[in-house]
Amino acid sequence: MKKVDLVVEGTVGSGKTTLIERLSKKLSLKPFYELSDPMIEGMLKHFYHDRIRWAFTLQILFLTARFEQIKNASRLERAVLDRSIFGDIIFAKMLHHIGEMKIHELEVYKRLYNSLIKSVNPPKLMIYLKISTDLAIERIKKRAREYELIVEREYWERLNMEQEQYFKGYDLSPLLIINADKHDWVNDEESEKFIVDYIERLLRKARKGALDPSATIEI
Repeated sequence: MKKVDLVVEGTVGSGKTTLIERLSKKLSLKPFYELSDPMIEGMLKHFYHDRIRWAFTLQILFLTARFEQIKNASRLERAVLDRSIFGDIIFAKMLHHIGEMKIHELEVYKRLYNSLIKSVNPPKLMIYLKISTDLAIERIKKRAREYELIVEREYWERLNMEQEQYFKGYDLSPLLIINADKHDWVNDEESEKFIVDYIERLLRKARKGALDPSATIEI
């Protein structure tokens, strides 16, 4: 299986969708969005109203959907993904840590995850959008998805912490960490141009194999 160009990861409200829209247009990449599956959108609404009941079901749905998505994207290569199977385990571990996924459910999830992950390649360049919980929550409130607004702050804090922890140890492919508190590509055109141009230059190097596979770059 070939490697897709880009995966953009980050917590809820980090600006993934906006950045992917800009990258897909400027770099002529096919975008693959996280919430393009109506079943996932519907399941999320159930989940946020009763997280313990639906946590395991939602994670299995996300895992299989992301596996299919990266397989489809890899046929194109020139693609950018809104999250991927690689970061999916962040959510499962977080849900277990806060008591919303039982240990046997996590073990079932991990068995399936480890089986599927062997069949796919990491992207040529992984992008992680690092953001403060305060700014993420501000954006969540601004976009006003009803099922997200009922979630308590502690949930978003834990999810953000798990994201940061995962990417501290990420070494499957070159990693670009972008500080979303410093660079506002969502509202500022100059910031958007800087970020998109920076990613374009890095991607050129990644396509040529000119980046250390375990390199981490922070801006």
